[in-house]
Amino acid sequence: MFTMHRSSSLAVRQAKTVFLVSVALGLVFSVYMILLDLNQEQQRIQKHYQLQLMQHYVSASQATYHLNPLLANQVVVALMSDPAVNSVKIVDDYGDTLAARQRDNQQHGIMINALSNYLTPDSTLFTTALHQPDSDLVQGRLSFTIDGSSLAKTFVSKAHELLLFDLLRTIVLTCILLVFFYYKLSKPLMVLVNWVQSLQNSKQTTPIPLSHRKDELSHLASTFQHIWQEREIAEAKLNQLAYYDSLTGLANRSLLLQKLDETLDQTELTQSTGALFYLDLDRFKTINDSLGHTIGDMLLKAIAERLAAWIKPGCLTARIGGDEFAILLPCVAKSRAEEIAKQVLTLISNPFTINEHQLYCTVSIGIATFPAEIGDNIDILRQADTALYRTKATQRNHFMFYEPTMHAQVEAFQQIERGLHEALSLQQLELHYQPQVNLDHQIIGVEALIRWNHPQKGLLYPGHFMAVAEETGQILKIGNWIIEHAIHQYANWKRLAVLPRHFERLAINISPVQFAQENFVAHIRQCLNDAGVTGEHIELEITENLLLENIESAIQKMAELKALQVKISIDDFGTGYSSLRYLKHLSVDVLKIDRSFVTHLVDNENDQAIVDSIIMIASRLNLAVIAEGVENLAQFDALKALGCQQFQGFVFDKPLCCEAATQRLTKGGYILERRKA
Repeated sequence: MFTMHRSSSLAVRQAKTVFLVSVALGLVFSVYMILLDLNQEQQRIQKHYQLQLMQHYVSASQATYHLNPLLANQVVVALMSDPAVNSVKIVDDYGDTLAARQRDNQQHGIMINALSNYLTPDSTLFTTALHQPDSDLVQGRLSFTIDGSSLAKTFVSKAHELLLFDLLRTIVLTCILLVFFYYKLSKPLMVLVNWVQSLQNSKQTTPIPLSHRKDELSHLASTFQHIWQEREIAEAKLNQLAYYDSLTGLANRSLLLQKLDETLDQTELTQSTGALFYLDLDRFKTINDSLGHTIGDMLLKAIAERLAAWIKPGCLTARIGGDEFAILLPCVAKSRAEEIAKQVLTLISNPFTINEHQLYCTVSIGIATFPAEIGDNIDILRQADTALYRTKATQRNHFMFYEPTMHAQVEAFQQIERGLHEALSLQQLELHYQPQVNLDHQIIGVEALIRWNHPQKGLLYPGHFMAVAEETGQILKIGNWIIEHAIHQYANWKRLAVLPRHFERLAINISPVQFAQENFVAHIRQCLNDAGVTGEHIELEITENLLLENIESAIQKMAELKALQVKISIDDFGTGYSSLRYLKHLSVDVLKIDRSFVTHLVDNENDQAIVDSIIMIASRLNLAVIAEGVENLAQFDALKALGCQQFQGFVFDKPLCCEAATQRLTKGGYILERRKA
């Protein structure tokens, strides 16, 4: 409770102020009044003693007329009754004294003498001639002197009384105001202070004090309550900003780490186990780039709502940042965590409807269990992140538990990431070209395939580094490099006249992230212009899943590419979500049968049925079909039997470097009978 010394009380300080101000003002006004009275006192003295002369004139005249000493003495005594009269004298017409009296002179201080001189500046003598009745004949004189010092002392005495009265009045006023200020100001303020402290110490709402007064203090109380409520709202908002994600409303990284730290302490006490899931959406950047950040944000909110509705009480769902989420599961065994991870994969894989867009999304999960042998909340989060890295590098839409050996794998991932930054600038990337042939074994095209000529590891295939490039965003620079170099190589072959007469296409793989860029078509147009060629023999291979991420944008871009005479093929057709209902709307020229259907085609009836269906669909839609991954004659014969007319694979040739590809193009085809299956 608030305590206060009496001397610091507002009422006491107000009373002190009033007292000092009143004393000061009283002194000023009293001095002014004294000075004013002092000036008026001069005139009063003159008038008063002139009047005394007139009052005693008749008696003094009779005394001199009759030469009556007794009467004259009475006049003198009457005048001497005034303490200020110093001497009185009555003389006849011959100058003889009829009566006289004089007081003894007294010594006074300098101040009294100065005041005396001010009060009687001209003269202290008052005199008048005495005449006979009804005659102007002078028969004597009445005169008296006054003592200015006596008058000064009288004036000083009156001034002291005035000052004392003003002081007493000020003291009384101060006491009255002290009581008034206490009951009207200090006491209500103390009530207000105690109420404010009750607000601070209690979370319950207390009634506003002084509300009945309807004055400034009641207004102050209501205003303070309003400010306090605004402060509580602001604190709640700050807490929301500090511990919750502004987009999804989920817990943020700070709250996750705080709850994880508390959970670690609890598991240590209860000897239980728990798990932390680290989630990252697969190819979210493609959706964000193709449909815009607004749709991307809405998708993140939808995923957050789905996770929050699914998660059980006692668990925590958080958004760490971007497209990364986390789920904290206390008191859960590893086997149960594995089941939950599978449920999360299924939960996220269900389509989302966002602004009439049906979006398919998958998620990769890294899992860290605790308590670990060593480590705090930061270490657990890092372990889950490491497991996520490994999951994305191995197989998306999957989950993995953290293992200590993963550190080396993550380090390798990061080495590739760092190496890719140098690969372009140091010209370590190169293109190889795998021929595509028809039924007559004639070369009808080539597919440009990237290789990384690593200074330590040698020639690396795309499987070693393209996933890292997509994950880190370097796929854009690499993809643009592939397009530019492939088109320029095609222009060079055309200039050298080495292209076979049956040549139809130079196929270039396009990543979903690259296709989603707004300037993608403009970049293709620029590359064609720079190379001085048209797009009639350029074919862009896009994945089936890319079409489902933004079908409207895909249709528009394909139409723009067709205006450039560029062909479109769907790579790995049949491996993704079904896109059959979109094919009639898309400007597609080629369907590419994925190698996964070709590998076991000879002895797998299901693969045969799928390939047969793809070929039939392509035929009905007037699309070309090419099978990739043809490794042997048996596969080649099986594909021919099903109606496939274009092939690509090691049964004809491996991907060739630029020089070898140029030599092969000059030959124009293959004699298959001379090659071993």
